[in-house]
Amino acid sequence: MQGPEQLLLTGRIHPISLEVRPLQLENTLARTLGLRDGQIVQAMLEMRGDSLKLLINGGLVDLPPGFRLRAGDTVLLRAQARPGSWLLRPVDARSAAAAGAAEMSATEAPGSTLSPQSARPQGLPAPVHLTHSRLQALLLRPPLTPELMSLLQPRELAALLKHVGNDELLALFRQLQLSIRGLSPERLQSSVMASGLWLEALLGSGQLGATPDVKTLLRRMLRALGDRDLPDQARISRAIDDIESAQVESVKAQTRGELLFPLVLPFVDANPVELRFSRARRRGPQEDPSFTVDLHTRHATLGEIWLQIAVSDRSQVHLMLWATTTQTATAARKQADVLRQKLAGAGLSWGTMRVFNSARPVELHQKAPPGTMLDIQT
Repeated sequence: MQGPEQLLLTGRIHPISLEVRPLQLENTLARTLGLRDGQIVQAMLEMRGDSLKLLINGGLVDLPPGFRLRAGDTVLLRAQARPGSWLLRPVDARSAAAAGAAEMSATEAPGSTLSPQSARPQGLPAPVHLTHSRLQALLLRPPLTPELMSLLQPRELAALLKHVGNDELLALFRQLQLSIRGLSPERLQSSVMASGLWLEALLGSGQLGATPDVKTLLRRMLRALGDRDLPDQARISRAIDDIESAQVESVKAQTRGELLFPLVLPFVDANPVELRFSRARRRGPQEDPSFTVDLHTRHATLGEIWLQIAVSDRSQVHLMLWATTTQTATAARKQADVLRQKLAGAGLSWGTMRVFNSARPVELHQKAPPGTMLDIQT
């Protein structure tokens, strides 16, 4: 899969003249925007007051002369570090995409000057180049497809690994699975990083850990199966699609200045947990949008649970819980005081808590995915 810079090239990019003077930035602003030397970023034009601004990585930059664009247009800019300052140079979308494809092809081509060790750590799969049709299929994929959640259920995963018959894969998956009884912040953080959502970013920065992530292991499982079981192959492929669809969704949110990380965590003694970290785009220099964590799982005794945790003003916690089992909803209400004390002990303040004895209603977000339909007859 490509990195964010290449994924951004597939959208509708406004053609611009390459004779436009580059935009000069101070080092402090470049650091605030998170720029890297040679990085291609997508900038969107937004009207703020009476003037147009460039929205880059969630930050606003004054529009330089020569850009004959309108609000809503997007352009591609290449970051270039210079002594004491940075430059953002307009680039052509087609040439940038071709350069990215050529670089990836050179890495994988026979006789390349790059050694396999320098291209990627040994034992990891080659980066997957997303064709336009592949990317469009991921963009049109319905959100929250349950294939990955189903496959990572302890019994389902154990049966599949037994069928594969690879003891090494079995041991590696066991390392990735969390335990309810042994859950800790460190283990939770490690599992989030091994969800597969960050594979290409970690691979590109050379920060990949010793233990492969879920996406890597699923690809190794596909290779181990070969042509022995086509239904299992199709199922694993759909689970990989779930992960890559989440990656594309995260990149799309990044271009809007938002934060969005959907992922699934596997457990050895419980069903997997679906997490969704999100934060809206900052619309003003003083605005600090709430950070939200959505959780969903099906527990053997607690039933199906949805939990939404919103943190506002960096320390105030608001909770909403939906539980299909009456006993679970009642127990949650009774434990509110205990939770309030634990939050206070962690330096967090109590906001609001609402508990519903029902399934969570389906929400139609403002930015609905392609293909979403609205029933206007009722």
